[in-house]
Amino acid sequence: MFIDINYNRRPQEAKFHLAKPNKQIISHVSEKFQHKLALKLGNIHEMSFSIPFYIEEEMEQVRNPHVDIIKEKMLIRVTMGDYKDWFVVDSIEEDGDDSDIFNVTTFSLPYELKGKRISGLSEESINATALLTLLLENTIWSIGTIDPIFDQMYRSFESGDDSNILDCITNATETYGALIEWDSINRKVSFKDPTKNGSFKGMTVTYGRLLNSVKRTRSTDEMVTRMYVYGSEDLTIHSVNPTGQGYIENFDYFMYPFQRDANKNVIQSSYYMSDALCHAILDHQALISLNASNIAIITGELAVRQADLITEQSKLDDLQLELENILDLLDVAKGAEDSAGITARTKDKTDKEAEIATQKAVVTQASIKVQQSTNALNAIQGQISGQASFTPALLDELNPFIIESTWRDDNYINAQELYDDGLKKFEELRKPKIVIEASIENILGAIEEQYYWDKLVLGDLIKVKYPQMNIEYMAKIIEINYDLEAQEATLTIANTTDLLNDAERLLQLLRNSSTATSMVQNNKYKWDKINPIQQSVNSILTSEWDATKNKILAGINNTVEVGNRGIIIRNPDPDFQHEIVIMQSGVIALSKDDGETWKTAIRPDGIIAERLIGQIIAGQELIITNDSGSFTLDNNGARFSVSSFIIESSNGTNMVDKWTSTSNFVDDFTDDNVITPYEKKMLKNQFDEFETRYNANVAKINLYYAGEQGNYAYITDYYAKYLALYNYLFVELQGDKPLLAGNNMVASTRVDSSVFRQRYKDYDNALVEVEKQILIRTKNYTDDAIGEVQDNIDEVKDDVVYKTELHSTNGNVFNNGVINTTIYAVVYRGKENITANLPNSAFKWKKTDMNGVADTAWNTAHANVGSTIQVTGTDVFKKATFWCDIDIP
Repeated sequence: MFIDINYNRRPQEAKFHLAKPNKQIISHVSEKFQHKLALKLGNIHEMSFSIPFYIEEEMEQVRNPHVDIIKEKMLIRVTMGDYKDWFVVDSIEEDGDDSDIFNVTTFSLPYELKGKRISGLSEESINATALLTLLLENTIWSIGTIDPIFDQMYRSFESGDDSNILDCITNATETYGALIEWDSINRKVSFKDPTKNGSFKGMTVTYGRLLNSVKRTRSTDEMVTRMYVYGSEDLTIHSVNPTGQGYIENFDYFMYPFQRDANKNVIQSSYYMSDALCHAILDHQALISLNASNIAIITGELAVRQADLITEQSKLDDLQLELENILDLLDVAKGAEDSAGITARTKDKTDKEAEIATQKAVVTQASIKVQQSTNALNAIQGQISGQASFTPALLDELNPFIIESTWRDDNYINAQELYDDGLKKFEELRKPKIVIEASIENILGAIEEQYYWDKLVLGDLIKVKYPQMNIEYMAKIIEINYDLEAQEATLTIANTTDLLNDAERLLQLLRNSSTATSMVQNNKYKWDKINPIQQSVNSILTSEWDATKNKILAGINNTVEVGNRGIIIRNPDPDFQHEIVIMQSGVIALSKDDGETWKTAIRPDGIIAERLIGQIIAGQELIITNDSGSFTLDNNGARFSVSSFIIESSNGTNMVDKWTSTSNFVDDFTDDNVITPYEKKMLKNQFDEFETRYNANVAKINLYYAGEQGNYAYITDYYAKYLALYNYLFVELQGDKPLLAGNNMVASTRVDSSVFRQRYKDYDNALVEVEKQILIRTKNYTDDAIGEVQDNIDEVKDDVVYKTELHSTNGNVFNNGVINTTIYAVVYRGKENITANLPNSAFKWKKTDMNGVADTAWNTAHANVGSTIQVTGTDVFKKATFWCDIDIP
C-alpha cells in the first residue's frame, strides 16, 4: 500500500494548558516532562507529569511560575492531534531531594463527580435515563446519549447511605450492562451498547512494524467443564440430556491435542490427560451419539404426550371452572331463598360433576402415557451410564479436571429449551479467556505514520500479528497507556471472538473485577427479561385481581380458598370437614353440610340464626323485637315496650310489682325496720353515687367560693348533712356494728326507720339548695369570663402581626445564567391576605450584587411598581439577591 505523506502536517505532540475550574485557560505548561497518559475504555483516564522548580530565562535560572499557580482542583486541558480532554488536578508531590521536581497527578474531568455526595437513593424499578436524571440533578453534568436498549430495561438501584455520584454512575453501568462514555468537553455522560461499540479502521501492527513487544495472558477464573443447569422452580435437564444427568460437561480443552485412529490407536497424546482417560471420554461420547436418534424419538414422543396431557388437563380445568360458576349461582340462589333457582342449579351441578368424572379418566390415561415415555427415556440413559468405561482409577484421574459451575434461568419452563440454551451458555464458559498487552511506537509523534493517527482510538478494533507466539488477533483496544516522553504507547486488547459474542465479558474486563463475573453472567438473563416481567407485575399491581381465573389458597391444608365462589373457609378437622364459611354475594353464610343449607347467615339487613350463644355486646343502640313488643338499650337508657313485664325472683314473686309499689327506695327498705344484705348492697351503691356527687360539688365550691365558704349557711348546712348521713351509715353503731361496715354486709340489721328516713331527707334538701346556689354562682363567673375574653380579642385585633412572603414562578436558584422568572410578593395581616388592598407605592423592591452591595439604579427603577417584578439574566451578574420592603399606609 502506498501512502501519500503530507510533510506539512505537524506531529501530534501533547499540549498541556492550565485552566481554572470554569475552564478559563490561564497558562501553557510547556516545560512538562515525564508525562504519561492512560486512557481507559469506559473508565476514568489518568495523566501525570512533572515540572522543574527552576527554568532558564535569558541565561538565568528563575523560579518556575507554574509551581505557584498549579493547585489542586484546577484543570489541565490535554490536546494531542484530534484528541482533546480535560483533567482535574488531584494531588501534587514536591520532590526536593536532588532534582527539585514538582509532580502532578490528574484524573479526567468526570472525577469531579466523586465530590458530589448522595445518600439513601433507592429505586425498585427504573430505566437508565430516569436514573441518570436523578443522579445528575444537582450537578452541572447532563445526559448525552442513552442507547434505546437501556431505556427498555428496568432495574432496582440503591446508592447506599454515604456514596458519591461517580461511584453510583459506575455501578449503574454494571446494573444495565452498559459501556459508559464521558464527554469532558461538554460535561455529558452517555450509556452505549458494548456490542455496537468500536469498528476496524484498518490499523494492523506486527513484528517489525510498529509493534515493540507483546504479552498474552490466559485467565481461567471463569473456566468450567461441568455446568449444572436449572430453570423455573428448579426445572432440570435430566429428562432431555442424553446422559440423564442434570449437567452439561465437556473436557475437550484438557484432551487437546489427543487423536486416535479408527482402531483406537493413539496418534497424539493429550497435554493433560492419560490416553486411557481420553479413550474413556471418547467412548462415552460415542455411546451418546449411538443412542442420540432413539433418545430424540422418545423425547419427541414424550413432548407430544406431554402436550396431550396439558390439553386434557386444560379441559378438566375448564369443567371444574364451570362447576365453580354453577356453585356460585347456587350460593346466590340459596342466599335469595329462591327455591326454583336452587332446584335448577342443583341439577346443573350434578350433570357437571358427571362430566368432570369422565374427563378425569381421560387425564389419568394421558398421564400414564407420559410416564411410559419417561420410563423408556430413563432406561436408555441408564444403559448409556452402565456401559461407560470409566474405571474407579480413571474417575479419580478425571476428578481434577471437573470444574463445576451453575447456570440458572427462572424464565425457562420447558426442559428442552433449557438444555439447548444451556449448551450455548456452556460454550461461552468452557475455554480460558485471553487478554493481550502490546507495546507499540507512538505513531502520533511520527509524520511518516500519519495514516494511523485517526485509527488509534479507544474502543476501536486493531489487528495484532506476532508469528513467534502464534498470535494473530482482531482485538478491541480497551486501554492505551502513552509514555509521551519515550514516544511509545502500550495497548491492552482482548480477544474479539469472545467479546463480540458476549458483551458482558468486555464490561467485566473494563471493571477489572473477576470475582463478580460469574454472578453477573449467571443472572444476566434476569436483567434482559426484566422489562416484560415488570410490565406484568405493574399490570397485577394496578388492576383488579380476577379471582375467577386466579384461585388463591391459604391456611392449614389450604382450608382458605379465594375463588369465583367468594371466600370459602373449611374446618381443618376431618371429623367436621363439611363445616364451612362462605363469604360472597353480600352474605356471610355458615353451613354444616358443605354449603347445601345455610342455618346461620349475616346479611346487610341483619343476622339469621337458629340460636345465639355467648355474650351480646351493644354499641350505640341495641333493639330486641318480637311479636309481643320490643326492648331498646341506647344512650337514654333501657326501654321496654311490651304488654306484660315480669321479672321473677327465686320464689316466683314478680319483682316489678314490688318495685313499682313504692316511689322511694328508702321508704321501701325501712318499711319493716330491717335492712337486709341485699338492701345494704343497694344502699352502698347509692351512697357511692352520693360520694362522687359530693366530691364534685366540693370542687366547685372551692373554685367559686374560694376562702369564703363559711359565709354561706347553705354551704355549711350541706357539709353537715352529708357528714351526718355518712356517720349514720358507716360510723354510728346499729346494734353492735355500723350499718354498712365491711364486716356487716352479709347480715340483716334492725334500724329506727324514722331516724333513717330523716337523715336521707335532710341530706337531700341540703343537696338541692347548694346545687341551686352553685349554678347561680357558675353563671355569674361565666358572664364575667366572656366579657374578659372579648376584651382580649379586641386587644389582639388592634395588634395584628403583618407578614410578607416572596414567590418565584420558576424556582429560587438559577445556574449558568439561564434566568427567566416572575417574583411576586404576598402580604398578610394576621391570616388575611391584604395584597390586593395595597397601592403600588407600598412595594419597595431591593437587590444586592454578589458582594452584598445595593444596586441603587435597579432599586430606584423598581420602587412603586407593585407586588410583581420580572427577573431575567440581564438583572444578574454571577449572583444577586432580591427582596421587597413593604410600606403599609
